[in-house]
Amino acid sequence: MQAASFRNLGILAHIDAGKTTVTERILFYTGVERRMGEVHDGTATMDWMEEERERGITITAAVTHCPWRDSVLQLIDTPGHVDFTAEVARALRVLDGVVIVLDAVAGPQAQTETVVRQASKHEVPMLLFVNKMDRPGANFEAAVAKAAERLHKGVIPVQLPFGQGRDLEGVLDLVEQRLLTWDKADLGVEFSVHKVPPAEQGRVAAARLELCSRVAALNDDWVDIFLDLDDLPNEILKQGLRQGTISRELVPALCGSALHNCGIQPLLDAVVDWLPSPLEVGSSMAIDPQTGRDLEVAPDPKAATSALVFKVAHEEHGDLAYLRIFSGTIRKGEALFNTRTGKREKLQALYAMHADHRDALDSCGPGSLLAVPGMSQVRTGDTLCTDNRRLLLASIEFPEPVLQQTLETNDAASRDRLGELLAILVREDPTLHFQEDEDTGGFLLSGMGELHLEVNLHRLQRQFKLDVRAGSPRVNYRETVGGECSAAGHLEIPGDTGMRVEVRVRLSPSEKMVPELMLAPGLDPLPQGLIDELQKAQMLQGWVGAEGFPLAQTRVLIESWSASSERPPGLDFFLGALQAAVAAAMGSGSVVLEPRMDLHVEVPDEHLSAVLADLQKRHSEILDITMEGDIQQVHARVPLSEMVAYSTALRSQTQGRGSFQMTADGFMPRS
Repeated sequence: MQAASFRNLGILAHIDAGKTTVTERILFYTGVERRMGEVHDGTATMDWMEEERERGITITAAVTHCPWRDSVLQLIDTPGHVDFTAEVARALRVLDGVVIVLDAVAGPQAQTETVVRQASKHEVPMLLFVNKMDRPGANFEAAVAKAAERLHKGVIPVQLPFGQGRDLEGVLDLVEQRLLTWDKADLGVEFSVHKVPPAEQGRVAAARLELCSRVAALNDDWVDIFLDLDDLPNEILKQGLRQGTISRELVPALCGSALHNCGIQPLLDAVVDWLPSPLEVGSSMAIDPQTGRDLEVAPDPKAATSALVFKVAHEEHGDLAYLRIFSGTIRKGEALFNTRTGKREKLQALYAMHADHRDALDSCGPGSLLAVPGMSQVRTGDTLCTDNRRLLLASIEFPEPVLQQTLETNDAASRDRLGELLAILVREDPTLHFQEDEDTGGFLLSGMGELHLEVNLHRLQRQFKLDVRAGSPRVNYRETVGGECSAAGHLEIPGDTGMRVEVRVRLSPSEKMVPELMLAPGLDPLPQGLIDELQKAQMLQGWVGAEGFPLAQTRVLIESWSASSERPPGLDFFLGALQAAVAAAMGSGSVVLEPRMDLHVEVPDEHLSAVLADLQKRHSEILDITMEGDIQQVHARVPLSEMVAYSTALRSQTQGRGSFQMTADGFMPRS
């Protein structure tokens, strides 16, 4: 398949906006599935994990492909819950366009804003689909206006609903100026085309005038045509919508009801017509790992191969590595060079994925999303390339975990097994971290929230059949320095002939979460390759400060070092002396950092005062309060330590009617 025919598409939304239902309808109408999968009865194709079907939510990003017209949609269905934001981050790194799904009643919600920010950061073009137009209280105009205000100023309707709530009958197409209605008898497979009803002609004309005005503003020649005609020819309007969407100046807004099979086919047409192919996205940037120079990677099937590993999934008979090819063509049986490990990885087989099912491939070109089994050394974010053109594609940034809990087993054999399984989970999910718990002899597992930890605990118990106990979640603190400080540290081994290493360091605050390691100008060089190995392995990330928490937001400058033996110190030996120096320096005054959370609470108006009083006790900073109908929306910033088990308190204060969502928002000094 040629790259020009691909549309690499993601479906993004706040939880419960209907994102997976939209995806299931896409699979049905494109002919990939013969029945409609439903989230509410646990039959959704893309929610294939046991945990997903039990909870009715998406947990892991699932990849599939389906045909529409003369194109192939390579689609990733992503989670809507903030605890699984890593799945959105990894998807956006390899997508060329996204559909943002909105609830027509709730409008833009907390996670909607988060995923739009992520998409904007990656410069990914967007379409907007206002879903659930059949719900009582649905309001397309209000949802679009709020989206334009809070998500992207380029949001512009290209459709209007024909009826709303229980009266929804179809959609009014502003581009072709027609009415589309769906036959409920055949599950919406067929739709009928009608002229715009006389009662709707004024509304359609006004909305089309605004649409043409916004499109005309993209091109001076189009402005002249628009001023002459008070309209644009359909050919120019379609061309302008495509140009404006790809340039991210416009976000076309469509509408419908996925659950009741209304509006999906026009959404598919919009994806093909207005979102870019990999060729239109153009070249990606990479780095020459030897010289540090920028390289341009063009989506050319004849060029040297480059691919990014964006996901690793554990399977019983070996892991699957998910790749996006950015240049060149890969073939079954060949080997590619892993820039991170410096080793070659053989491509034993190539698969096009459909959730947890797969179709074998012989070769793939630029823009392809595929899975490869048997590459045990790859990690998320790795670059695979041909040996004669080594390069490093931009990796994937993941947030730091904010909660941790203890995990224990009954015996030593189970403990060893737990360590192996945690390594598997962490390899799959870069927002999970684990380490040994010196106090209990068990392990500490860190994640993005209570649900994140709970899901992985259930995987250990159910999928891997391990009897494991978990403690209560606790806050994942970090530590930094209050100001500039310096000290020396040393390490020597008794009995080792004269082996002693001494290191002097200067510490200073930094904005980066992972500590930075630097050498003072003019310093005697470290043994060959030692500094590269320290930085490559990111050994500093595991260091602890004076209070026993991992070091963060700290710059470590090595001012001097010496060894009392002619034999050069090894990595572990030098690192021990370096750690001793850091600990000594931090003893003069360290600062404990705790996760800061961006909190959105939705609460009925009559319970607002109780919720605000409780948030004040939790040392929250109230940023904004807005009213949507009879629901108050509170936006606040709060220390995570004050929010553990908040869901129980909120249910009590609001008689079960309140809801909230938290997103990690960096770290702050502990009060």
